[in-house]
Amino acid sequence: MGKVRFKGKQPKGFNSVLKKAVGKAFDEVVPVLDRQFTEEIQTAKWGWPNITQRKNGSEANYVRDIVDMGDLMRSQQNRRINNFHHRWVWDVEYSSVVHNGATLKGGGQILDRPWTKTAEKVVKPGDFVSDIIRRELNG
Repeated sequence: MGKVRFKGKQPKGFNSVLKKAVGKAFDEVVPVLDRQFTEEIQTAKWGWPNITQRKNGSEANYVRDIVDMGDLMRSQQNRRINNFHHRWVWDVEYSSVVHNGATLKGGGQILDRPWTKTAEKVVKPGDFVSDIIRRELNG
């Protein structure tokens, strides 16, 4: 978002108007981003070097989703910290390895599947929030 500069005194009540606009922007963007995180996990788009048998019995090909048993997807939680912060957590012990990848002791690699980064590229939350704040401030 671009810088906003005021010459002289800020309009009366501007801080409260801005805080309200930011709160509304977060109220609108959070569910969109939340759904997109889930969509990224469910979409067969993640490359893998070989075909594997999943715990659920299905065969996963070279391009796959990252659902498997569904624990990662079901563990998704989000919490509003305040008007300016919102936090998502995937509360399974392997979520970081799935998202960021890993190097195994024997030298093998687990490829990263950064579903939060791909979701942000789709939703563009900064642009989304900026547009809403601009709309709210302009009436």
